[in-house]
Amino acid sequence: MEKRGLFMDGSVTGLCYQTDSVSGRLDEKGEYCYHEGDSITFYAGTFPIGSCMAKEFITPLDFVAEATGRIDKPTHYQVTNLCRILWGVKAFDEKNEGIVGKYLKKSVLFLAPETFEQTPEAQGLMQDLGIRFPGIAKTHNLLRRTSAGIRKETDVKIPTKSGQYVLGDVYRPLKEGKYPVVMCSGVFGKSFVNGLTFNEEDEAYFDEIEDAFYSSYDTTDTKKALQETFFRRMGPCFGSARPIPNLDPEGHAPIPSGPPDLLVPVSEVFEQPTALDWVPYGYVVINLEEVGVGKNRAEYLQFGAENARNYADCIEWAAEQPWSSGKVGLFGASFYAMTQYTAAQRHPKGLTAMIPIMGDYDSYRDYIYSGGGLFNRADNMDPCIPPQDYTFMDHALEHPFWSEEDYGPEAKYVSSCDIKKVDYPIWPVTEPDASLHGKGSSEAYINCSSEHKKYMMIHGCGIHFWMYNEQYLSRFRKFFDYWLKGEENGIMDEKPVELQIRTGRGSYYWRREEDWPVPGTEYRRFYLDANDGSLREKSGADASVTYNADVMHNEIKRVEGATFISEPLTEDVEIAGYIKAGLFVSSTSEDMEVHMNVRVFDEDGDEVIYPAFTSMEPTLPLGFGSMKVSHRALDPEKSREDLPVYLHTKEAYAPLKSGEIVEVEVGTFPTSALIRKGWRIQLEIDPVNNRWVCYEEDAYRKGAKNSIYTGEQHPSYLQIPVLPKRTDR
Repeated sequence: MEKRGLFMDGSVTGLCYQTDSVSGRLDEKGEYCYHEGDSITFYAGTFPIGSCMAKEFITPLDFVAEATGRIDKPTHYQVTNLCRILWGVKAFDEKNEGIVGKYLKKSVLFLAPETFEQTPEAQGLMQDLGIRFPGIAKTHNLLRRTSAGIRKETDVKIPTKSGQYVLGDVYRPLKEGKYPVVMCSGVFGKSFVNGLTFNEEDEAYFDEIEDAFYSSYDTTDTKKALQETFFRRMGPCFGSARPIPNLDPEGHAPIPSGPPDLLVPVSEVFEQPTALDWVPYGYVVINLEEVGVGKNRAEYLQFGAENARNYADCIEWAAEQPWSSGKVGLFGASFYAMTQYTAAQRHPKGLTAMIPIMGDYDSYRDYIYSGGGLFNRADNMDPCIPPQDYTFMDHALEHPFWSEEDYGPEAKYVSSCDIKKVDYPIWPVTEPDASLHGKGSSEAYINCSSEHKKYMMIHGCGIHFWMYNEQYLSRFRKFFDYWLKGEENGIMDEKPVELQIRTGRGSYYWRREEDWPVPGTEYRRFYLDANDGSLREKSGADASVTYNADVMHNEIKRVEGATFISEPLTEDVEIAGYIKAGLFVSSTSEDMEVHMNVRVFDEDGDEVIYPAFTSMEPTLPLGFGSMKVSHRALDPEKSREDLPVYLHTKEAYAPLKSGEIVEVEVGTFPTSALIRKGWRIQLEIDPVNNRWVCYEEDAYRKGAKNSIYTGEQHPSYLQIPVLPKRTDR
């Protein structure tokens, strides 16, 4: 029976071929005919350019024995040079194939590509045909994708109902068919790692760095180049963040740093789905670049409703394409998780399931003012190049209180998702080693309307690394295989909640549960005692501690606030969930910042470090959170025993009165830990922090004193989420 095969990526047409049973030219799709067991030879005119056994997909790698084997070698000289010619010509006919054959007779394909392109033969071929060879790195990258069965379309213009268009890179299987789509939308760029391209020079740069990533990742020079590539994009973003008040004369914060390999990319994209992780498994991958960044120049409205509508339109477009099965899954981390929520609430046709990794859905409470009314500097950056004159940060500072108009689902900037409208199968993922996005992912699981949801807490070195680890990717694929392909693979028969319980110093173990928060969790309280700075099971005699609130951001020291520490624990304690503090406080000023850190100390008095040593924030305490006392009013519908949720409205705003003692609740980001018998828990309350800041702090911090009250009249406490004893250990 006659079969059809595809040569390269289908873009080379008209080339002659001969098998044991049939001959012809590659058709307009780049296809040839053959029978099982045939060998096949491809010709430029009468000159043979390569032979191999006929099969469904063939590239020049198949012509050269030393270029294949256990590992394909797209950098092989002969293969690279031949591919540059073929992709340079693309459409063969009797005239140009004769020219190609004439020059190929000179046997120059075995030269190094840089040398080959300077030979008289290569120069003459390009001159006679009026073509240019694609770049060496570009050729390597094309061949890598092709040999993996991937076809890439760059800068596809996807129309939206608003009359705009969104640029997307579309990666499809070479084999024709209808496939489910995995897609994301964001701002950091869709070229290699997180590249924005504006011209051919940019494209060549990212081709070279992508080629180096795959061919020489382990070399020092390549790692340095990769790190430079990361900061080529992210450096301006970090630099555009709002300065910390009173930090230094210029007001600039340093760019985050860490271990030497910390920010070296480990995947071809940044926080997005990669073609190699999905396309060979029967998916189409689409990476979108939002309107206003990259080549698609326009006003950029970060997290605005218009971007959400555009994303929803693109989802519907993807579901309607001839190569689509009609089912779309959303996948991505951080920014690319946050955009999922605002698009999903609009219920675009085709959307079937979503995996938001470390992303927020409430722009005010979890992204902008996640310090309980204090501005979060962790990710407040302008991603545009060049920077915009007016950004969402300006909008946020001009609108310090929550309102539907400023932060609701239809807000022009930083719109939020009505999480109750998200009813798709969903798998949010949280990392406790970070001070951004973790609460949003946790709350998405808790508050969405989906009847089919999973939740994972992963202790790792940063989402940009572990999300591309096959240990986790294989499970994410199974989730989409089930919902987008209908495969009965057992993924939804497992317990829906998977928690890595951190044991300190970079270690952990897994605990699997039926729900989140874990059923049966005991919210155990330790009461603060200002008489001796202790944490106790019961309140002591009434007392208070007063500390200086007027502390410069560049003068933060542990002695500035108040500290309370427990006795050694009498048994091992597992915790997972939210830590909370209930405090009675006052200030000599009209407002007050409360910054809490919860730390653990071992028998020798050394702090137990719970984040991984390679974490992007390796010194974070076990629990941390902040709030501004004037924003203390709780939302009675959203607050829970384990987590305070504030109203943040102008009507609820309540400055302090002179001498007034008020009760406040301070929440934290979700966490996990095993705290060993004999270890101590310490609560620190600070007047200032460099992550959550206020730009009107001089109005209330200058010359002020803050106080915390404890005892029977003012039972301030620290609450930890203690898990029920395991029955399987």
